[in-house]
Amino acid sequence: MNFNYKQISDLAYNYHQANKLDEAEKLYIELLSIRPDDVNILNLTGLLYLSKKNIAEAINYLSRAYILKKSSYIASNLAKAYYFNSEIEKAIKIYKQALSYEENDDIYYSIALAYKRLNDYDNTILNYKKAIELNPNNYSALYNISLSFRDINDIDNAIFYAKKCIEIKNNDDDIFALLSGYYEEKKDYESSIEALRRAIFINNKKYIYFYNLGVLLSKNEHYNEAEAAYLKSIELNNTHIESYINLASLYKDRDNNKALKYLQKAYDINQTDENLLLSLAQTFRLLYKNEESIDILEKLIQNNKNCAEAYSQIAINYMDLCEYNKALENYDIAIYLNNKNLNYKHGKAVALKYLGYIEESKQILESMLKKPDISLQSQITLGMLYLADKQFEKGMQLYTLRSKESKFNEIFKDKMWSKDVNFQEKKVLIYSDCGLGDTIMYSRFLPILNEKVYSLTLQTDKELLSLLQNSFTNINIIKKSTLPPDYDIVMSLMDTQYALNMDFSQIKNTQPYLKADRNLINKYSSLDILKTKNKKIGLCWQGNKRIFKNRSINFEYIKKLILKENCTFYSFQIQSDIQDFDNFYNFKDYINDFSDTAALLMNMDLIITIDSSVAHLSGALGIQTYLLLPKTAEWRWFYDEERTIWYNSVRIFRQKEPNNWEEVIERVYKEI
Repeated sequence: MNFNYKQISDLAYNYHQANKLDEAEKLYIELLSIRPDDVNILNLTGLLYLSKKNIAEAINYLSRAYILKKSSYIASNLAKAYYFNSEIEKAIKIYKQALSYEENDDIYYSIALAYKRLNDYDNTILNYKKAIELNPNNYSALYNISLSFRDINDIDNAIFYAKKCIEIKNNDDDIFALLSGYYEEKKDYESSIEALRRAIFINNKKYIYFYNLGVLLSKNEHYNEAEAAYLKSIELNNTHIESYINLASLYKDRDNNKALKYLQKAYDINQTDENLLLSLAQTFRLLYKNEESIDILEKLIQNNKNCAEAYSQIAINYMDLCEYNKALENYDIAIYLNNKNLNYKHGKAVALKYLGYIEESKQILESMLKKPDISLQSQITLGMLYLADKQFEKGMQLYTLRSKESKFNEIFKDKMWSKDVNFQEKKVLIYSDCGLGDTIMYSRFLPILNEKVYSLTLQTDKELLSLLQNSFTNINIIKKSTLPPDYDIVMSLMDTQYALNMDFSQIKNTQPYLKADRNLINKYSSLDILKTKNKKIGLCWQGNKRIFKNRSINFEYIKKLILKENCTFYSFQIQSDIQDFDNFYNFKDYINDFSDTAALLMNMDLIITIDSSVAHLSGALGIQTYLLLPKTAEWRWFYDEERTIWYNSVRIFRQKEPNNWEEVIERVYKEI
């Protein structure tokens, strides 16, 4: 009988080891019918049921074994069964009993896993550490304690234990990938890239490594290497949509056509991926293909009617097209779907502003001021609405926040001017963080500021350099690329009025304050195209498509002016090739910088221009100027109908209703 029992026992164990669980189970049951108190068979039967995921039976047999024999091994098996049955506290209790019989690192490791299930990180880490104390080479304990430190955002300790793993096993690509992630969280991109390259050296078949490498290289501005990494990711997995999207993002704003190419490849693979469709729509918009962008977004909505971002992007497209009512409709839907998104509310406020609903726009932005996550852009926009209403102090308090998100803030740091900084008798550097027209407008304050400081230097754009140097001979004016002299304080040019405590009622410098080069004026006056008895009228009707979206005028409207008798017209549009009229000439071949523009303007009898650098330059030179404005213009023109405090020679022609330029041109035609 004993011989047969041993034979059956060995056979059952062999079946068990060979994973022939049904055969082993039958033999274990037969053996227990003979010897119901056989601790070894009870334990093996319990482990077999664990393998078969019959946890209740596993607990039954392992409990019987444990009653008969109090051992660390059996206690650990029983605790494991309770763990798999999600009875975590009971599992921990039994594991601790196992430790009382024999202390070993595997039990501490198992206790740590149990505490982790309870999200008790203090005890999790404590038990991993005990496991490591008993066995410094316990790779699983080192790996998992690293993960636990990551989970509680203690990245330094996570890195420490990841490196301990590498000391034991330096050919595990997974730990190097994990270490890379830790360094990324610390924004140590160089170390993150180095660790991930090591993972790739060990295993170059995982596309996700190359994708993550592309992300890191992009963050570190290594764009060519990032592109190569994304392409390798696609080579390993040509259906990975995110690789295509990120490849496209490398070319956003630099080469949007190339970005579109990658996104369309992804679109051929998957025409429903939400991130892809949003990226594709945004790229179409950047290429001024607003209709195509809207089509893509509407396809997205067909798949997901609750995608608030799609409605928001449609609204942005309609803003580009100056269709503000349609933009408003879509912002309202986006807000309905996601009332917490302040960007959508900001967009609605801007749409209302362009429709002329100024108070409603203010109310939305003012309600957002109480939110801790309000964007700087929303605060600045509200500041501009206050300024447009001539609330100078209130507006400038918000408008000066521009510098917080400016690259200049990072460059100049502690020397940046703020309202509580005394600049008098100091060496002051003024930087131009604005458009060319803004620089012209605010340069009026330089002589006033120069009288109050020890020394004054202006860094400006090269296009304005010679003009400003000729106009302000006692001020040091240099190109932005030139290293400035020593300075105590750095100030944005657009903050100079605020720094001087000059509100709008104190603007006195409305007489011409810029000077064109007399030699250039004479040179251009001798041009054959300027030798005419007709009235000489300069024209500017277009600007940057994105920035000037509601300011620019279609040339079809401008043509009516050109038909005016006894007038000769001159285009200051340096990118225009229109030459179909006998009384119309283009100055684009003569203009190299604003000194040329100024000299040519001085040869005009009248300038007709949209809100542009030409408008500011013409006004600053004291030339008679008709300024054509949209219904809701930039804040500096306030809501004035005909005149402006900034320039005596400028007369305003403002739209009576949004987008109606035809009526504006009709008024101008009658005035010429």
